[in-house]
Amino acid sequence: MTELFFARAGRAGPTDLVTRIPELAPLREKTVSLFGLGALGAPCALELARAGVGELRVLDGDIVDPATVVRWPIGFTAAGLPKSQVIAETIERNYPFTRVLGIPHRLGGVRNGEPKESSDHEVVEKMTAGTSAILDATAEVGVQHFLSDLARELGVPFICVDATFGAWGGNVCRVRPGKTAGCWMCYRASCLDRDRTIVPPPEDPKGEVQPAGCADPTFTGTSFDLGIVALFAVRTLISTLCEGAAGGYPESEWDAVTISLRNESGGFVLPQFQGYVLLPHKDCPRCGA
Repeated sequence: MTELFFARAGRAGPTDLVTRIPELAPLREKTVSLFGLGALGAPCALELARAGVGELRVLDGDIVDPATVVRWPIGFTAAGLPKSQVIAETIERNYPFTRVLGIPHRLGGVRNGEPKESSDHEVVEKMTAGTSAILDATAEVGVQHFLSDLARELGVPFICVDATFGAWGGNVCRVRPGKTAGCWMCYRASCLDRDRTIVPPPEDPKGEVQPAGCADPTFTGTSFDLGIVALFAVRTLISTLCEGAAGGYPESEWDAVTISLRNESGGFVLPQFQGYVLLPHKDCPRCGA
């Protein structure tokens, strides 16, 4: 006897998806190069795929430590696997209209001498060829310096994001070629000068820890606090990618934003966002003159 049943049909084509996020339609033609897939970069990658970015290239040379799942978007099933592989496979399975490339590589790391091992130059070129923007979530000043210069050479926007110890706050900086008056070095000088041109967000003075079995110190901080910082980086990037597109996501007026999630004593506060226009800084060796 033949058994009959009703099967629920679901519409999941590109048009069905963009109908719910019409302001993000311009993203289908964009490519984003994301460096760093830690507690900030990994959620950024998933949000960009969810938003409908046409192509996403992600790079990280680390594996998923099981103890870090308290602030990483995938749990124990990812333990021991390369972060780039986990994020790329998650996007391929769940957001198939975003082309994704995952590269397990540590910029500036010692090469293993394996046959056909790619150099930093080859990897960076693969990551950024034809890209629409670079998003730096490495929280490494040296990498930010390098990638900001690379973005300048390529003529594409550069966005970097990092958080303070304890996840008491965070920073987002954007440099747009031909639009932002200052550069990344102007941003760094503005964060460090005596005039407090850019007032830094608070940080936990005890927010650095050395977990058992971990070779390097790490920081304390919750996933839900870090998520606020990561989401604002995504908002900034998407706003930048949609500039000039009719009906696109609104344009942002600020180049640098500080996010405070605690007060100076660590007390709970409503998230406070302070925006700055990035201007040439007198101490910048490139723009100061």
